Amino acid sequence: MPDFHVAIVGGGPAGAWAAFLLARAGARVAIVDGSHPREKPCGGGLSARALKLLEPLRGGATPEGNEIAVSRFSDGKHGVDVPLERTARQTPPLLVSSRRTFDLCLLNAARSIGAELVTERVTAIEPGRSGWTLKTRSKAITADWLIGADGANSLVRRSVARPFPRSALSIASGYYVRHRSSPRIEIAFTSAPAGYLWSFPRPDHLAIGACAQANETSSAGLLQASAAWIRQHTDAADADMRRYSWPIPSLSERQLDAEQPAGDRWLLVGDAAGLVDPITREGLYFALASSGLAAESLMKDGAADCYIRRVRRELHVELRKAARLKARFFHSVFTGLLLRALAESAPIRRVMADLVTGAQPYRGLRRRLLLTGECRLAAEYLFSRGGR
Repeated sequence: MPDFHVAIVGGGPAGAWAAFLLARAGARVAIVDGSHPREKPCGGGLSARALKLLEPLRGGATPEGNEIAVSRFSDGKHGVDVPLERTARQTPPLLVSSRRTFDLCLLNAARSIGAELVTERVTAIEPGRSGWTLKTRSKAITADWLIGADGANSLVRRSVARPFPRSALSIASGYYVRHRSSPRIEIAFTSAPAGYLWSFPRPDHLAIGACAQANETSSAGLLQASAAWIRQHTDAADADMRRYSWPIPSLSERQLDAEQPAGDRWLLVGDAAGLVDPITREGLYFALASSGLAAESLMKDGAADCYIRRVRRELHVELRKAARLKARFFHSVFTGLLLRALAESAPIRRVMADLVTGAQPYRGLRRRLLLTGECRLAAEYLFSRGGR
């Protein structure tokens, strides 16, 4: 008999949340991850729709973090503040959490209801007749099902499918700036390379960085841009800055169509499945959502087929729309129109606020833009084919 019903490689939000939901349903679950506790490169922004998924956690209590009331957008010359308002009394519009704190919160929640943590790194994955054997330096773990929640460089993905090509990845590079914080997040659009720079205030530091498609930039260039922004906008000394870099899946529409997120007794969730918004590079919502779909699917017959159908119907539809829009989104014409509209139009500011909080998906965005009366901005959006 296998040691576990499900072995999950990776104890970040995707893996820990899947473990929590599966253990709550009565499954024997192992999380294999030797990295905790750790800080992790990421903005750490939890949108209202992501927080809603966490309602089963602690009776709906909000995770620890900074509630954000303002998002500032700029192009390096002009900036506009967009207020973020609560849509429900109990749910912040946007919460920025330290990944060390947030990930550990989910991991501890899973362990508290029976999931077992194996604090080692998986070195090999071997398929068997009816399950899997995961090898670490000191032991072998057997399970009926395998979930890959181990990020863009997923060992599970490399073992059961194909790794992401460079064209399907973005690079994010920047700095943790200690002893600094802010009441707002900041987004600065860049056209060369096409991407953006961000500053997200965690409780005890700022997470500042820049991201762009991997085949269009380098870590060195993004670090240089991030350092220049920090010098311009903060008084941080070099000793207060700790740099980071990491890959983020940013799949094209064609690459999403070719994705196979599950197979014979295996499933991929979160970044390992390429489930990241290719424009914003936001992955926490999709990590939690895909883990929920995985847990629900594993409770049914035909789990892999069920999971594939639901991922394509409930997550890929949104990501494909973003992938269509991405080609023109960071073009200076579009961002210039967007910033002007944000400065002059309250309806556009409300649209942007809802995009940030997750209240407005890409589906339905075309119609809503048209209703604002911002014809030039709507035309640029439609021309991008993102509004189809």
